[in-house]
Amino acid sequence: MKSSPGIRDIARLAKVSVATVSKALNNKADISEATRQRVQSICQELGYRPNPLVAALMRSRRRHTPPSQRLTLAFVSAFDTADGWRTHPSPIFRQMFAGAEARAAERSYRLEHFWLYRDGMSNQRFSQMLLARGIRGLLFAPVPYDQTPIELQWEDFAVVVLGITPSTNRFNRVATDYYQSMLLAMEHCAQLDYKRPGLAVRQETNSRLEYRWEAAYHVAVSRLKLRPVKPLLVPQWTTENVRLWLKRNRPDVVIGPVLGRLEELVTDSGARIPEDIGLVGLLVPRAGDRLSGVLQDGEILGATAADQLISQLERNETGIPEHPITHTMLGRWNPGRTVHAIPSLSNLQ
Repeated sequence: MKSSPGIRDIARLAKVSVATVSKALNNKADISEATRQRVQSICQELGYRPNPLVAALMRSRRRHTPPSQRLTLAFVSAFDTADGWRTHPSPIFRQMFAGAEARAAERSYRLEHFWLYRDGMSNQRFSQMLLARGIRGLLFAPVPYDQTPIELQWEDFAVVVLGITPSTNRFNRVATDYYQSMLLAMEHCAQLDYKRPGLAVRQETNSRLEYRWEAAYHVAVSRLKLRPVKPLLVPQWTTENVRLWLKRNRPDVVIGPVLGRLEELVTDSGARIPEDIGLVGLLVPRAGDRLSGVLQDGEILGATAADQLISQLERNETGIPEHPITHTMLGRWNPGRTVHAIPSLSNLQ
């Protein structure tokens, strides 16, 4: 990530005042041509770019008015369809957008959705479209596939990514602590007297999350002295592979992103929930939900990511950071109604 030299740096090198630098950049008539050329030459040599956010703020201060319009941040999605994030079975994507949108508004920005593949655009054309609209802050929704190629004109944008994906690990990210979430789920299953917890997750999701769920599962099985169950790692959920896995391995509780298709297939197998088998979700939508498992507070994640992005923009930090940072949020347990209850532990939080 590069941070553009500031106007004070230019003034120091040109041996003029900050006001003179501002006049030179705005081609004011009350400075000499020699001074103007010297200042502009230094700016070009150092790669100085005015920060449009600071410029807008200074204009509003001079006029003693609030900014005339809110600057736009782009919420970029890379699903197969433009509304894929809106129609996904998990509401986490919509919650993230809502949280980011609310925080952006609090800080006098607006958040607008852009689909990466809009009108069949190439990544280059997509970059140019955003720049033509004056958009320099990009908040990426979780990328649904682990090998999604994305190559925008990164040097022109401040970027923050929601979630974890190998294709976006070059950038600052805000995500749930997936490793801690699995440990938390396994600890609660053990305390609820489940003996054979089974992890079920699609292969692509497993790799996209950098194998954090799978790694934590194996650690927890050993540490908690549970009976190991071969994880169900498949390209897609099918009636056949779910039923065969349940029959051969006989888990007493299924742990994973169960909301939606996987829950339907477990139920269709004839198992009663939670009487015959428990279900623990790793992406529980909201506190108090009927699904037992780990809460991901999408709105908090979205708000945190928006704060990070706005901070980068206001520092004029663009491009790929030299030392990307991943901010993680701890998951919280939601008791729900898809695991059995033990009276002495029914109030476990």
